[in-house]
Amino acid sequence: MTQENKLKELLQKRIVFLDGATGTELQKRGMPSGVSTEEWAASNAEILKAMHSEYAEAGADIVLACTFGGTEAKLKTPDKVRNLNRKLADIAIDAVGDRVMVAASIGPTGNLIHPSGAMTWKDAYQLFSTQVTALAETGINIFFLETFSDPRELKAAVLAVRDSVPDAFISAQMTFGSGSLSLSGTSPTALVVLTNQLPVDAVGANCGNGPEQLLPIIQQMVRFSTRSIAVEPNAGLPVDGSYKMTPEKFAGWVEDFARSGASIIGGCCGSGPAHVREYVSLVGNRPVVKSEPEEIHLLTSVDRMVPIGDRMLSVGESINPTGKKNMLNSLSKGDFFAVISLARAQGRADLIDVNLGLEKLLTDGFVHEIFSRLSIGSPLSVDLSNPANIETAFCEMGGIGVFNSLIATEKYIGDRINTLLRHGGYTVLLPIDEDGLGRTAEERMSKLEKGIAILKSHGFPENRIIADPIVKPLATGADIRLILDTLRLFKQRGLLTIAGVSNISHGLPDRSSLNAALLASLAPLGLDMAIIDVLDSKVLEMHRNTQILLGNIDPVEIKLPELDPQGVSPDFMGILRKSIIVGDRRQTEASGRELLESGRTAREILEEGLASAMEQVGDLYNRKKLFLPHLIASAGASAVLTKLLKPYLEKENVSSCKGRIVLASVRGDIHDIGKNLVALFLRNADFKVLDLGKDVHADEIVRKAAETNADIIALSALMSTTAPEMEKVISLAKSRGVSARILVGGAVLTEKYADLIGADAYAPDAYAAVQAAVSLMQNDGK
Repeated sequence: MTQENKLKELLQKRIVFLDGATGTELQKRGMPSGVSTEEWAASNAEILKAMHSEYAEAGADIVLACTFGGTEAKLKTPDKVRNLNRKLADIAIDAVGDRVMVAASIGPTGNLIHPSGAMTWKDAYQLFSTQVTALAETGINIFFLETFSDPRELKAAVLAVRDSVPDAFISAQMTFGSGSLSLSGTSPTALVVLTNQLPVDAVGANCGNGPEQLLPIIQQMVRFSTRSIAVEPNAGLPVDGSYKMTPEKFAGWVEDFARSGASIIGGCCGSGPAHVREYVSLVGNRPVVKSEPEEIHLLTSVDRMVPIGDRMLSVGESINPTGKKNMLNSLSKGDFFAVISLARAQGRADLIDVNLGLEKLLTDGFVHEIFSRLSIGSPLSVDLSNPANIETAFCEMGGIGVFNSLIATEKYIGDRINTLLRHGGYTVLLPIDEDGLGRTAEERMSKLEKGIAILKSHGFPENRIIADPIVKPLATGADIRLILDTLRLFKQRGLLTIAGVSNISHGLPDRSSLNAALLASLAPLGLDMAIIDVLDSKVLEMHRNTQILLGNIDPVEIKLPELDPQGVSPDFMGILRKSIIVGDRRQTEASGRELLESGRTAREILEEGLASAMEQVGDLYNRKKLFLPHLIASAGASAVLTKLLKPYLEKENVSSCKGRIVLASVRGDIHDIGKNLVALFLRNADFKVLDLGKDVHADEIVRKAAETNADIIALSALMSTTAPEMEKVISLAKSRGVSARILVGGAVLTEKYADLIGADAYAPDAYAAVQAAVSLMQNDGK
């Protein structure tokens, strides 16, 4: 029996136990800080082998090979990827023999996906594919994808495993912080909805927090997931750099996870063989607590969830070049920022439809740029026809979107359905087949049934099909009664529905009134999604009012902003601030130019516009309303404005620098996402930041601080083993007479620890780092 089948069979009988931590356990056994865990473990095979063996003896059913950081992004060369992954897998297999199963652990690359970073989705997929291929050569066919924070990167890993090892058992896991959200703003429910449609066997969470914080996350997953649930909590939260939770207390929490319905349970940071032995003994040979998952229909992006069925959703239609010379010009030039700006302007839409017209005319990489940059915000409807472009669009999605649309023919569906089966998503189905559109409501229903049958034959479920009755223009003789009768039949059939409302008025005057009238007619029949112009205040108000009258929303639930007839406020400073907050580079630049032309000084724009906007961004981030992708988008918009204002600021003799900061992750610490976020916030707050990178020696940090006459040295440490390096930097700075204030932060640090090592300030996150830096400058005693 293969390992993955053995695991599936065992899950039918009882809860399955994973081992405990690898990194922190190897540190206890002599691994120094600042080294590659994988390379050190491969060079110290006997220590690694002993650890694996002890986990097996403690009662783990599965031990994870020490391959968490085994992609080329971390190991740097293809040869290392193949050789190290094979060697580490073989060590685990040799250590446990036939006693227990061996699985691969695969973690994130450590790079951010475009547009937050330089790595594309396809780059990530290839990195994971290379690692998985090496691991599969050893016979491993169980894969735990752990500690991901971006659902797009997790999906790349999932598909890389599934494509390389078709029969593999895959557990897809993210890590969640305070507020039960990932660094990218993804919720446990959004992850579950995504993985319910991805080719995975289990979904779960690990690391991030201790078991107390992780338990409600797992309970939420159990509620909605159709997959097995995996959980690997840390042994509590680190206190002064180390994990203190006893094996007995940890085991008590593991029993709570078992009672809540978790199927696969192990330990993450701080847990060891003693923890495993204790929780295996306490939970014992216990069947999985099974319950029927609640059915849930959501459209999602990286950071947003939109329920389907609660009310009529608005689908923004403005990204469509038909009859729009400006958009056609932007598409021909490859000006994707113009399209992004139009998408951001439709922020009130529940879903944004993206139609790029004649796709053969698009520049290389255009579809990638559009859909990667729109991975945050409203979920997307992919209104494309070329199968390769459709695949690219869905690759870039970090959630569940809609494909618009399919017709009821085997060839058309067959050429496109694989993308939806791989990536998840809903599809719009039109009542059109080889003979064209049905002429009566009954004919349209019949053609739709034909399409449903074809989709189901490909394994696509009926509850992810959205039926479109087809709205044709009144100017061409369309019969409104045919549209209404067809919609009634679709709803009687129990289908989700969508309609292109604005089509009714094509070629006629007073389009807003006609569109609003049709919307009012369709809403009482139960239309689920209306494709409308959300920038048209009359139509948008009708959309809202119909939902109020139908009892789908409360009268005070959605408030429309005050708009002028064009839907745009003349307050360009307000528009500027909003554009920076949402990361709209094109509108940020346009608003900045409008303000300059109106006589506002660069200093006023900087202080009233940029500074105010970034303060709001920081506050929204601190309150978990914005997340890492939003911050990077905002930074991009602010950089555009800063570049625009630079020559004007020079003429006005205005200096925007608040202070000079040398920033680094200390010696031995190879983590830099948090540090990079701090650099981003500090620069946006007008500090001049010299970022020395990660794993930086104390001597280098102090030397650079002296050379640049830095006002502040900002230090980051994520691991408990590297936190003591901060004290070395502080001591060395004092001994050399460097007067820069010391600001420290990182996941394992506390304010008490910062005081103990003599730091001048402590910041738990990037927003707090800016506040602390400002405070240090105001109280600078240099």
